[in-house]
Amino acid sequence: MAENSKLKILNIMNGAEFGGAELFFERVALSLEKRTSISQKILIRANQRRFHKLKQKIENIEQIKFFNQYNPFCRLKIQEVIQEFSPHVVLTWMNRASQLIPSSKITNEVTVGRLGGFYKIKNYAKCDYLITNTIELKQYVTSLGWDRKRVEFIPNFVLENADNKIKLGIDSQNTILCMGRFHENKAMDIVIKAMSFLPDLNLLIVGTGKLKASYKALIDKYHLGDRVKIYNWSNNISQYLNSCSILVCPSRHEPFGNVIIDGWAHKIPVVVSNVGGPKKLIKHKINGLKFETDNVFDLVSKIKNLHSNKKLKRELIKNGFNLFKRDYSENVIIDKYINYFKKISRLCVE
Repeated sequence: MAENSKLKILNIMNGAEFGGAELFFERVALSLEKRTSISQKILIRANQRRFHKLKQKIENIEQIKFFNQYNPFCRLKIQEVIQEFSPHVVLTWMNRASQLIPSSKITNEVTVGRLGGFYKIKNYAKCDYLITNTIELKQYVTSLGWDRKRVEFIPNFVLENADNKIKLGIDSQNTILCMGRFHENKAMDIVIKAMSFLPDLNLLIVGTGKLKASYKALIDKYHLGDRVKIYNWSNNISQYLNSCSILVCPSRHEPFGNVIIDGWAHKIPVVVSNVGGPKKLIKHKINGLKFETDNVFDLVSKIKNLHSNKKLKRELIKNGFNLFKRDYSENVIIDKYINYFKKISRLCVE
Protein backbone atom coordinates (compact mmCIF):
# COMPACT_ATOMS: atom_id res chain seq x y z
CA MET A 1 0.00 0.00 0.00
CA ALA A 2 1.35 3.43 -0.93
CA GLU A 3 2.54 5.52 2.03
CA ASN A 4 0.35 8.48 1.14
CA SER A 5 -2.78 6.28 1.23
CA LYS A 6 -2.16 5.07 4.79
CA LEU A 7 -3.96 6.34 7.85
CA LYS A 8 -1.28 8.18 9.86
CA ILE A 9 -1.52 7.96 13.65
CA LEU A 10 0.65 9.79 16.19
CA ASN A 11 0.35 7.75 19.40
CA ILE A 12 1.40 9.59 22.59
CA MET A 13 1.82 8.06 26.07
CA ASN A 14 3.22 9.98 29.04
CA GLY A 15 2.48 7.27 31.58
CA ALA A 16 4.02 5.47 34.53
CA GLU A 17 6.34 2.48 34.30
CA PHE A 18 3.54 0.04 35.11
CA GLY A 19 -0.24 0.23 34.99
CA GLY A 20 -3.29 -1.07 33.16
CA ALA A 21 -3.56 1.88 30.77
CA GLU A 22 0.16 1.77 30.05
CA LEU A 23 0.01 -1.94 29.27
CA PHE A 24 -2.99 -1.46 27.02
CA PHE A 25 -1.24 1.39 25.20
CA GLU A 26 1.61 -1.00 24.41
CA ARG A 27 -0.84 -3.60 23.11
CA VAL A 28 -2.64 -1.07 20.89
CA ALA A 29 0.63 0.35 19.54
CA LEU A 30 1.97 -3.09 18.65
CA SER A 31 -1.35 -4.13 17.11
CA LEU A 32 -1.66 -1.01 14.96
CA GLU A 33 1.88 -1.59 13.72
CA LYS A 34 0.83 -4.96 12.28
CA ARG A 35 -1.68 -3.30 9.95
CA THR A 36 -0.35 -2.42 6.51
CA SER A 37 -2.98 0.31 6.18
CA ILE A 38 -1.50 2.22 9.14
CA SER A 39 1.55 4.48 9.41
CA GLN A 40 2.31 5.06 13.10
CA LYS A 41 4.68 7.20 15.12
CA ILE A 42 5.11 6.76 18.88
CA LEU A 43 6.08 9.38 21.47
CA ILE A 44 6.62 8.14 25.03
CA ARG A 45 7.97 9.36 28.33
CA ALA A 46 11.52 8.03 28.71
CA ASN A 47 11.27 4.41 29.83
CA GLN A 48 13.92 1.98 28.67
CA ARG A 49 11.85 -1.16 29.25
CA ARG A 50 8.90 0.20 27.25
CA PHE A 51 11.13 1.72 24.57
CA HIS A 52 13.02 -1.51 23.92
CA LYS A 53 9.84 -3.58 23.95
CA LEU A 54 8.17 -1.36 21.35
CA LYS A 55 11.33 -0.66 19.34
CA GLN A 56 11.59 -4.35 18.45
CA LYS A 57 8.45 -3.97 16.32
CA ILE A 58 8.01 -0.21 15.81
CA GLU A 59 10.70 1.70 13.97
CA ASN A 60 9.24 5.20 14.32
CA ILE A 61 9.41 5.77 18.09
CA GLU A 62 10.95 8.51 20.23
CA GLN A 63 11.39 9.12 23.95
CA ILE A 64 11.16 12.42 25.82
CA LYS A 65 13.18 12.51 29.04
CA PHE A 66 11.35 15.26 30.94
CA PHE A 67 7.86 14.65 29.61
CA ASN A 68 5.61 16.99 31.62
CA GLN A 69 3.53 20.14 31.27
CA TYR A 70 6.15 22.30 32.99
CA ASN A 71 8.80 21.56 30.40
CA PRO A 72 8.24 23.85 27.38
CA PHE A 73 10.42 21.53 25.29
CA CYS A 74 7.66 18.89 25.43
CA ARG A 75 5.09 21.12 23.76
CA LEU A 76 7.60 22.24 21.14
CA LYS A 77 8.64 18.62 20.49
CA ILE A 78 5.05 17.52 19.98
CA GLN A 79 4.42 20.45 17.64
CA GLU A 80 7.53 19.58 15.63
CA VAL A 81 6.54 15.92 15.35
CA ILE A 82 3.05 16.83 14.16
CA GLN A 83 4.52 19.23 11.61
CA GLU A 84 6.99 16.61 10.30
CA PHE A 85 4.83 13.48 10.52
CA SER A 86 1.57 15.19 9.46
CA PRO A 87 -0.76 12.67 11.18
CA HIS A 88 -4.43 12.31 10.41
CA VAL A 89 -5.04 11.36 14.06
CA VAL A 90 -3.20 12.27 17.26
CA LEU A 91 -4.11 9.72 19.95
CA THR A 92 -3.29 10.83 23.52
CA TRP A 93 -3.49 8.56 26.54
CA MET A 94 -4.83 9.83 29.87
CA ASN A 95 -4.36 13.27 31.40
CA ARG A 96 -0.68 14.02 31.03
CA ALA A 97 -0.39 13.45 27.29
CA SER A 98 -3.73 15.10 26.53
CA GLN A 99 -2.71 18.31 28.32
CA LEU A 100 0.35 18.76 26.12
CA ILE A 101 -1.10 18.75 22.61
CA PRO A 102 -1.21 22.08 20.70
CA SER A 103 -4.16 24.42 21.26
CA SER A 104 -4.51 25.04 17.54
CA LYS A 105 -4.22 22.76 14.49
CA ILE A 106 -0.87 22.37 12.79
CA THR A 107 -1.60 20.07 9.82
CA ASN A 108 -5.38 19.64 10.06
CA GLU A 109 -4.91 16.70 12.47
CA VAL A 110 -7.76 15.28 14.55
CA THR A 111 -6.97 14.89 18.26
CA VAL A 112 -8.43 11.98 20.24
CA GLY A 113 -8.05 11.56 24.00
CA ARG A 114 -8.38 8.06 25.41
CA LEU A 115 -9.79 7.69 28.95
CA GLY A 116 -9.69 4.58 31.11
CA GLY A 117 -10.84 6.25 34.34
CA PHE A 118 -12.95 9.03 35.80
CA TYR A 119 -10.35 11.73 35.21
CA LYS A 120 -10.76 15.51 35.37
CA ILE A 121 -12.34 16.38 32.05
CA LYS A 122 -10.59 19.76 31.88
CA ASN A 123 -7.43 17.88 30.91
CA TYR A 124 -9.06 16.95 27.58
CA ALA A 125 -10.12 20.45 26.56
CA LYS A 126 -7.77 20.39 23.55
CA CYS A 127 -9.14 17.10 22.20
CA ASP A 128 -11.64 16.97 19.35
CA TYR A 129 -12.93 13.52 20.28
CA LEU A 130 -12.70 11.07 23.18
CA ILE A 131 -12.58 7.29 23.44
CA THR A 132 -13.71 5.64 26.68
CA ASN A 133 -13.29 1.97 27.53
CA THR A 134 -16.61 1.65 29.38
CA ILE A 135 -20.17 2.86 28.82
CA GLU A 136 -20.13 4.41 32.31
CA LEU A 137 -17.13 6.56 31.37
CA LYS A 138 -18.93 7.74 28.24
CA GLN A 139 -21.93 8.68 30.38
CA TYR A 140 -19.63 10.48 32.81
CA VAL A 141 -18.00 12.50 30.02
CA THR A 142 -21.27 13.45 28.34
CA SER A 143 -22.83 14.41 31.70
CA LEU A 144 -20.08 17.03 31.94
CA GLY A 145 -21.02 18.61 28.63
CA TRP A 146 -19.29 16.61 25.91
CA ASP A 147 -21.33 16.01 22.75
CA ARG A 148 -22.25 12.30 22.56
CA LYS A 149 -21.34 12.34 18.88
CA ARG A 150 -17.75 13.15 19.86
CA VAL A 151 -17.37 10.38 22.44
CA GLU A 152 -16.87 6.76 21.38
CA PHE A 153 -17.01 3.68 23.59
CA ILE A 154 -14.42 1.05 22.60
CA PRO A 155 -13.57 -1.64 25.19
CA ASN A 156 -10.13 -3.04 25.85
CA PHE A 157 -8.81 -6.26 24.36
CA VAL A 158 -6.47 -8.84 25.81
CA LEU A 159 -3.93 -11.11 24.17
CA GLU A 160 -4.41 -14.72 23.19
CA ASN A 161 -3.21 -17.48 25.51
CA ALA A 162 0.57 -17.92 25.20
CA ASP A 163 0.13 -21.55 26.33
CA ASN A 164 2.90 -21.66 28.92
CA LYS A 165 2.95 -22.34 32.66
CA ILE A 166 5.09 -21.53 35.67
CA LYS A 167 6.38 -24.34 37.88
CA LEU A 168 4.77 -23.73 41.26
CA GLY A 169 5.45 -26.93 43.16
CA ILE A 170 1.79 -26.94 44.25
CA ASP A 171 -1.45 -28.34 42.85
CA SER A 172 -2.68 -25.92 40.19
CA GLN A 173 -6.19 -27.35 40.45
CA ASN A 174 -6.40 -25.99 44.00
CA THR A 175 -4.81 -22.59 43.41
CA ILE A 176 -6.44 -19.15 43.29
CA LEU A 177 -4.86 -16.30 41.31
CA CYS A 178 -5.06 -12.56 42.00
CA MET A 179 -3.25 -10.09 39.69
CA GLY A 180 -2.77 -6.33 39.50
CA ARG A 181 -1.26 -3.27 41.17
CA PHE A 182 -0.68 -3.50 44.91
CA HIS A 183 -3.02 -0.60 45.64
CA GLU A 184 -5.94 -0.04 48.03
CA ASN A 185 -8.38 0.00 45.09
CA LYS A 186 -7.39 -3.53 44.08
CA ALA A 187 -8.34 -4.94 47.53
CA MET A 188 -6.00 -7.93 47.46
CA ASP A 189 -6.04 -7.87 51.27
CA ILE A 190 -9.59 -9.25 51.05
CA VAL A 191 -8.39 -12.38 49.24
CA ILE A 192 -5.54 -12.90 51.71
CA LYS A 193 -8.00 -12.73 54.62
CA ALA A 194 -10.32 -15.15 52.80
CA MET A 195 -7.55 -17.76 52.67
CA SER A 196 -7.90 -18.37 56.42
CA PHE A 197 -11.29 -19.92 55.63
CA LEU A 198 -10.09 -21.87 52.56
CA PRO A 199 -7.60 -24.33 54.09
CA ASP A 200 -7.51 -26.64 51.08
CA LEU A 201 -6.56 -23.91 48.58
CA ASN A 202 -3.45 -21.96 47.66
CA LEU A 203 -3.16 -18.34 46.48
CA LEU A 204 -0.80 -16.64 44.04
CA ILE A 205 -0.63 -12.83 44.13
CA VAL A 206 1.05 -11.32 41.08
CA GLY A 207 1.84 -7.63 40.81
CA THR A 208 3.84 -4.69 42.08
CA GLY A 209 3.23 -1.65 44.23
CA LYS A 210 3.51 0.10 47.58
CA LEU A 211 1.35 -2.37 49.53
CA LYS A 212 3.61 -5.39 49.07
CA ALA A 213 4.99 -5.14 52.60
CA SER A 214 1.50 -4.89 54.11
CA TYR A 215 0.39 -7.97 52.15
CA LYS A 216 3.39 -9.89 53.49
CA ALA A 217 2.48 -8.75 57.00
CA LEU A 218 -1.09 -10.04 56.55
CA ILE A 219 0.22 -13.37 55.28
CA ASP A 220 2.41 -13.68 58.38
CA LYS A 221 -0.38 -12.55 60.71
CA TYR A 222 -2.71 -15.33 59.53
CA HIS A 223 0.10 -17.93 59.22
CA LEU A 224 -0.50 -18.40 55.49
CA GLY A 225 3.10 -18.49 54.29
CA ASP A 226 2.89 -22.11 53.11
CA ARG A 227 -0.16 -21.45 50.93
CA VAL A 228 0.08 -17.81 49.80
CA LYS A 229 2.91 -16.65 47.54
CA ILE A 230 3.68 -13.24 46.02
CA TYR A 231 5.26 -12.95 42.55
CA ASN A 232 6.54 -9.82 40.84
CA TRP A 233 4.57 -8.59 37.84
CA SER A 234 5.43 -10.15 34.49
CA ASN A 235 4.19 -9.28 31.02
CA ASN A 236 3.89 -13.03 30.48
CA ILE A 237 0.67 -13.39 32.46
CA SER A 238 -0.27 -16.59 30.62
CA GLN A 239 2.20 -18.55 32.75
CA TYR A 240 0.17 -17.71 35.85
CA LEU A 241 -3.33 -17.91 34.35
CA ASN A 242 -2.56 -21.37 32.95
CA SER A 243 -1.24 -22.56 36.32
CA CYS A 244 -4.27 -21.76 38.49
CA SER A 245 -7.90 -22.87 38.76
CA ILE A 246 -9.80 -19.71 39.83
CA LEU A 247 -9.13 -16.03 39.12
CA VAL A 248 -10.33 -13.46 41.67
CA CYS A 249 -10.76 -9.75 40.92
CA PRO A 250 -11.62 -8.26 44.36
CA SER A 251 -11.36 -4.54 43.52
CA ARG A 252 -13.02 -1.80 45.56
CA HIS A 253 -12.82 0.48 42.53
CA GLU A 254 -12.41 -0.79 38.95
CA PRO A 255 -13.56 1.18 35.88
CA PHE A 256 -13.17 -1.77 33.48
CA GLY A 257 -11.33 -4.89 34.67
CA ASN A 258 -8.86 -6.10 32.03
CA VAL A 259 -7.93 -9.05 34.20
CA ILE A 260 -11.45 -10.46 33.80
CA ILE A 261 -11.05 -10.60 30.03
CA ASP A 262 -7.62 -12.19 30.54
CA GLY A 263 -9.33 -14.89 32.58
CA TRP A 264 -11.90 -15.52 29.88
CA ALA A 265 -9.18 -15.70 27.22
CA HIS A 266 -7.27 -18.28 29.26
CA LYS A 267 -10.33 -20.40 30.11
CA ILE A 268 -10.14 -19.86 33.85
CA PRO A 269 -13.35 -19.06 35.79
CA VAL A 270 -13.52 -15.65 37.45
CA VAL A 271 -14.94 -14.35 40.73
CA VAL A 272 -15.29 -10.56 40.92
CA SER A 273 -16.46 -7.87 43.31
CA ASN A 274 -19.82 -6.32 42.53
CA VAL A 275 -18.41 -2.94 41.53
CA GLY A 276 -17.82 -0.73 38.46
CA GLY A 277 -16.66 -2.48 35.31
CA PRO A 278 -16.68 -6.02 36.76
CA LYS A 279 -20.30 -5.55 37.83
CA LYS A 280 -21.21 -4.80 34.19
CA LEU A 281 -18.99 -7.46 32.60
CA ILE A 282 -20.12 -10.36 34.76
CA LYS A 283 -23.53 -11.99 34.62
CA HIS A 284 -23.70 -14.01 37.81
CA LYS A 285 -23.44 -17.78 37.24
CA ILE A 286 -23.32 -17.19 33.46
CA ASN A 287 -19.78 -15.94 32.74
CA GLY A 288 -18.49 -15.53 36.31
CA LEU A 289 -19.49 -15.13 39.92
CA LYS A 290 -19.96 -11.88 41.85
CA PHE A 291 -19.45 -11.26 45.56
CA GLU A 292 -20.30 -8.20 47.63
CA THR A 293 -17.43 -5.72 47.67
CA ASP A 294 -15.17 -5.97 50.75
CA ASN A 295 -17.16 -8.93 52.09
CA VAL A 296 -14.63 -11.64 52.99
CA PHE A 297 -17.25 -14.24 53.90
CA ASP A 298 -19.23 -13.75 50.71
CA LEU A 299 -16.00 -14.18 48.72
CA VAL A 300 -15.22 -17.39 50.64
CA SER A 301 -18.71 -18.70 49.88
CA LYS A 302 -18.41 -17.99 46.16
CA ILE A 303 -14.95 -19.58 45.91
CA LYS A 304 -16.10 -22.71 47.75
CA ASN A 305 -19.14 -23.01 45.50
CA LEU A 306 -17.09 -22.66 42.34
CA HIS A 307 -14.30 -24.96 43.47
CA SER A 308 -16.72 -27.80 44.28
CA ASN A 309 -19.04 -27.41 41.28
CA LYS A 310 -17.35 -28.72 38.13
CA LYS A 311 -20.45 -28.21 35.99
CA LEU A 312 -20.68 -24.54 36.96
CA LYS A 313 -16.98 -24.10 36.34
CA ARG A 314 -17.26 -25.55 32.82
CA GLU A 315 -20.23 -23.28 32.04
CA LEU A 316 -18.44 -20.13 33.20
CA ILE A 317 -15.33 -21.02 31.21
CA LYS A 318 -17.27 -21.72 28.01
CA ASN A 319 -19.38 -18.56 28.14
CA GLY A 320 -16.46 -16.35 29.14
CA PHE A 321 -14.24 -17.61 26.32
CA ASN A 322 -17.01 -17.12 23.76
CA LEU A 323 -17.46 -13.51 24.92
CA PHE A 324 -13.73 -12.90 24.68
CA LYS A 325 -13.61 -14.12 21.07
CA ARG A 326 -16.70 -12.18 20.05
CA ASP A 327 -16.20 -8.85 21.79
CA TYR A 328 -12.71 -8.47 23.26
CA SER A 329 -10.17 -10.13 20.97
CA GLU A 330 -7.37 -8.12 19.41
CA ASN A 331 -8.61 -7.94 15.82
CA VAL A 332 -12.17 -7.05 16.83
CA ILE A 333 -11.08 -4.08 18.97
CA ILE A 334 -8.32 -2.80 16.69
CA ASP A 335 -10.81 -2.83 13.79
CA LYS A 336 -13.06 -0.60 15.92
CA TYR A 337 -10.21 1.83 16.59
CA ILE A 338 -9.23 2.02 12.93
CA ASN A 339 -12.80 2.36 11.68
CA TYR A 340 -13.44 5.15 14.16
CA PHE A 341 -10.27 6.98 13.17
CA LYS A 342 -11.23 6.71 9.51
CA LYS A 343 -14.70 8.02 10.27
CA ILE A 344 -13.59 11.12 12.19
CA SER A 345 -10.71 11.91 9.83
CA ARG A 346 -12.61 11.19 6.61
CA LEU A 347 -11.90 14.71 5.30
CA CYS A 348 -8.17 14.03 5.67
CA VAL A 349 -7.89 10.49 4.33
CA GLU A 350 -7.98 9.96 0.61
